[in-house]
Amino acid sequence: MSAQITYRIRLSMNGVELEIEGDREFVESKISNLSWIDVFSQKFQEQTARPLSRIAFTAKKPSFTEFSTDLNPQTHLQRILTIAYYLYKFEERDFTYDDVESFYEQRRWPRPANPRQAVSDLIEEGYIEESGKANGKKSFRILEKGIRYVESRFKED
Repeated sequence: MSAQITYRIRLSMNGVELEIEGDREFVESKISNLSWIDVFSQKFQEQTARPLSRIAFTAKKPSFTEFSTDLNPQTHLQRILTIAYYLYKFEERDFTYDDVESFYEQRRWPRPANPRQAVSDLIEEGYIEESGKANGKKSFRILEKGIRYVESRFKED
């Protein structure tokens, strides 16, 4: 009985690493026609198009400054959604108008003329909803549509 030799090839492109291992015939069949790589690469990109970046996946909670700098929201609606997402993802809680004010102050973002109207616009668009009261103040939660919008880096569906 002869020992079977295992062959291995590792491909790396655009941050994706793929390893093929098996007997010689199997490995050669996979590298002789690499057209399947395009399909694999496209599927991988589709599945990874949603995540924010490495900051969103760190084991420890990033600071809001790190998180929002990475995300780089440009409008008041995007900034409020960034706050909502951060609190949902890293603190597992809803947000209030006080949170909006506090995070705006922390980042030294220019305040919206009417934050209540901005929140109302987000509710109307289906990005957030009222969630009751927290410490006697009206609170809001980010919805799936809002989560997807933030995770796509503010690209419309």
